[in-house]
Amino acid sequence: MNANAVVLLQGLLSKSRDQTRQQLSDDDHNTYWVAEQYLKSTGISPEETISGIVDGEKDCGLDAIYVFANGICLSDDTPLPALGKRAKLELTLLQVKDSKGFGEEAIDKLIVNLPRLLTFDRNEQTLLSFANSRVIESTRRFLNAYRELDMPELHVYVAFASLKATHLHENTNAKAGHLKTVCTSLFGDCPVHVQFMDASSLYDLARESQVTTHNLQLSENPISTDTAGGYIGVARLDDYQSFISTKTGELDTSLFEANVRDYEGETAVNQSIEKTLSTSDPDVDFWWLNNGVTIVASEVQLANKLLKLESPQIVNGLQTSTEIHKRSRSPHDPSDERSVLVKIIQANDSAVRERIIRATNSQTSFGPSALRATDKVQRQIEDYLLTRGFFYERRRRQYYNEGRPMDRIVSIDSMGQALLSTLVQVPHIARATPSRVFEPEIYDFAFSTEFQVQMYAAAIEVMRQCDEYLRSVRAEGAEDFRFQLAMLAVIAATRKQKPSTQDLAKLESTTLETSLLGTQYEILRTQYDIESRRTRTYLLDQIAKSESVTRALLAEATRQLRGHVRQVTRRPRSNY
Repeated sequence: MNANAVVLLQGLLSKSRDQTRQQLSDDDHNTYWVAEQYLKSTGISPEETISGIVDGEKDCGLDAIYVFANGICLSDDTPLPALGKRAKLELTLLQVKDSKGFGEEAIDKLIVNLPRLLTFDRNEQTLLSFANSRVIESTRRFLNAYRELDMPELHVYVAFASLKATHLHENTNAKAGHLKTVCTSLFGDCPVHVQFMDASSLYDLARESQVTTHNLQLSENPISTDTAGGYIGVARLDDYQSFISTKTGELDTSLFEANVRDYEGETAVNQSIEKTLSTSDPDVDFWWLNNGVTIVASEVQLANKLLKLESPQIVNGLQTSTEIHKRSRSPHDPSDERSVLVKIIQANDSAVRERIIRATNSQTSFGPSALRATDKVQRQIEDYLLTRGFFYERRRRQYYNEGRPMDRIVSIDSMGQALLSTLVQVPHIARATPSRVFEPEIYDFAFSTEFQVQMYAAAIEVMRQCDEYLRSVRAEGAEDFRFQLAMLAVIAATRKQKPSTQDLAKLESTTLETSLLGTQYEILRTQYDIESRRTRTYLLDQIAKSESVTRALLAEATRQLRGHVRQVTRRPRSNY
């Protein structure tokens, strides 16, 4: 089977590569594909998968780095305090090679570099001598999470994938023990998992289908409504906990894709739920004191006290569900017979699901982004982008789970970043804290039914053209230029210092000239050089997140429009 597995695996890679050719190089695609399979159970989005790729010059032997906390893939603006005590923190390190074997050199690089990267007193300027900015940024995110979380439970996963390998040499396997020792020496007695994946294991991993059917065991036969597929019942806390957990015991974030990031942490309400769960009173059932949860599924089948749910989504009860899951990390009485109230609704029609989500969540106080997906303007954007051949994901993995081409999928987050850059003119926020677009003071400037819907397609087209240009001139680090370049390109193309929504909409079918993008790119590199010398900062991501750089770029763009264009092409060669 091993020889056949190599051939079959190459076929899968080729098919996937056709969907990502415009976005990723062949090497990055291989890393993306392996990460997608390896992290399948986490529900990670395509954008999150791509953002974890660090492959390139000075990658320290790493091709991708991912940090998860309680099943959530962390970004710089993830609200860590909301994850509570004893959060499960996971560091995943991947190396992917298109080779016939596993070399010892790959492990040796990690043995040397991990102690230098994963230490709290590291000097990031010194790290630049052997590590690229993406490696530094990703490991910084992990260290910050480890420091800020309240007594996290750390797990380290290291996976080596060889796309054409058929066996593992004994010497390589022995090195894995040394690597584990290095990791445990850094963070104490944390579990370290080292895995080698050859062509056969990768092919088997790819064949594993994502679980879309979940079983919920009820305490008693549920009450059925006159409407088909509607049930009300109670489930034992332990049974409900099993329902919302993965095979490895983590919170199944795929059940909360609409609002998983809106768990509100140690609020008074959640502390009250936690206290009720931890205090067992034989005379008072939990569901008497709690509003329960609402579950929407595309199909519901009842067999005695067991409900079989197809593609379920918990649309109300996130706080309760999270507190019940946290209960599993604390000692509790296994004979606890208390229950939680569950409402189950069968809804095949997407419009019906949207109505249910909005109605159930309107009763609860949520964070600023929780209900944006159901806004009228978001539905309008989705409908219009479909006519342009794009699939607008108002909810995580909405179209990805349907198998739509990845390079035609536009997430609500990437749309927000595009608008922050091209319209609101705050590319540093798009790079550093993109979730801020959902805050009222910014959201209303970016999303409105009063704006021409063509504007949203134009913003995406501008971003894609900037990305294509950057791929032609940069081997790596494009993510630290793309938002700023998009801002400058729109100003130059519209000849407006502050382009309006109508101005941006007119660019929908415009092809930006390479010369225009080249001029703006040189201006951008020059300003990065100036900022680097001024602040003595040499990390690209830090410069890209700087508000002062944005101000300088806008000032330079204004000078261009007034006819005072600096001869940036005659400046000394930029370091960036």
